[in-house]
Amino acid sequence: MPSPQAESRVLREKHPTEGAERGRLSPRREALLQARIKDLSLRLGGTPLERYIAQLHAELEAKGLSFKPQCYLSDEWGCPSGVPVIGLPFYLADPDLLSIEAELGGSAETEAEILMYLRHEAGHAFNYAYRLYDTDEWRRVFGDWGRPYQDDYKPRPFSRRYVFHISGWYAQKHPDEDFAETFAVWLTPGSDWAKRYQGWGALKKLHYVEDIAKRLGRTTPPVQLAQPDFTTEEMEGTVLDHYRQRELDEKVDVELRNAFDHALEDIFWGPGEAPVSAATLVQAERQRLLSTVGHYAGVSRGVVRALVDHLAERTAALNLTLHPDDSREAAMQLASLVTVLAMNYLHTDRFFED
Repeated sequence: MPSPQAESRVLREKHPTEGAERGRLSPRREALLQARIKDLSLRLGGTPLERYIAQLHAELEAKGLSFKPQCYLSDEWGCPSGVPVIGLPFYLADPDLLSIEAELGGSAETEAEILMYLRHEAGHAFNYAYRLYDTDEWRRVFGDWGRPYQDDYKPRPFSRRYVFHISGWYAQKHPDEDFAETFAVWLTPGSDWAKRYQGWGALKKLHYVEDIAKRLGRTTPPVQLAQPDFTTEEMEGTVLDHYRQRELDEKVDVELRNAFDHALEDIFWGPGEAPVSAATLVQAERQRLLSTVGHYAGVSRGVVRALVDHLAERTAALNLTLHPDDSREAAMQLASLVTVLAMNYLHTDRFFED
């Protein structure tokens, strides 16, 4: 995967449409940003995605399942409600788009993550293909599939009632996600789920998946629909429009002003007291914080991003400094600060109490 260079630092910090920064883009990347997604003629064929989908199908076969969900390119990962097909993000079909995703989206999926998401979406597809969610047995194990779906859920980290697969304790989001995550763990080669989840409440869910797969694996699913909900052929907007909309969707407004200046002053040195700007460390740790805090705390990426960006701005505004030898310790303290504040937000909907 291409590693971000100088232009990526600019793109992460400023909007890519600003004139000075856009001048640094290669002609190919500039053209991609301005192109309508529907006009890019993106296909699964001939890309590494073919191999990943083939691996998914092989894993399903190895588990005794004849069901092989169809896949298509869309705006994001997903499985249309009640329809057993899998949508994959369009940027995975082109290496230059993948590089843009790494920069404008903050990160891009690794091979391992692509397979994780495919297994998760296959769980949704299997559920829908056999209408498991409509059975009393499924509802007894996972709950009411018709329960309202809430994006801002409050997970209980390390709860043993749920498996852990996608970061953020995603199985706790909704019964449908609980099943998909359980299915993904069961499907993953070498997961040794019976040993890994021994003594957990989640184990009965894994045994349900194992049992239902044996019962239905070689039967024809009652739902044969293969109609995707939103394909790249229908995406009228440009690549740049896609990232503008994502930025709006994920934006979290925080009015923290100088609320945590004292904490930053405890971590770093004052103006002129050390040779390096402390803001450079905050920026260097940004991606790591976005990944790890969301992974374990279950706080949305938008919340963590807003918090980290605020701390970076305040560190720069205060002209705080850093001795290079203190970088590791400062990074650990910064991670602790962000984690505690994120957990406050998770459980109280605010970073601090007035």
